[in-house]
Amino acid sequence: AAQVKQLKESRMPQTAFLKNRFGLTPAEARLVLRLMSGDSLHSAAKALGIQYETVRTHLKSIFQKTGTRRQAELVVVVIRSLSELR
Repeated sequence: AAQVKQLKESRMPQTAFLKNRFGLTPAEARLVLRLMSGDSLHSAAKALGIQYETVRTHLKSIFQKTGTRRQAELVVVVIRSLSELR
């Protein structure tokens, strides 16, 4: 919880960083940003203007590209990659 708060206090990762670091598409990067801010898959779909099933498809691709299997693990991987920049 402290790391997520730290992340919110620092700047949220930009889509360009996520695209460069993990090879994500712009749509996948936008989804990661929504998940990092605490959105559920349903609320992320609504906020992004896409269907829930599309979000699930993006998430499966994100997991493959980041080597993760769960949303919590994804958040940790992104936070760690951000700390490598400092």
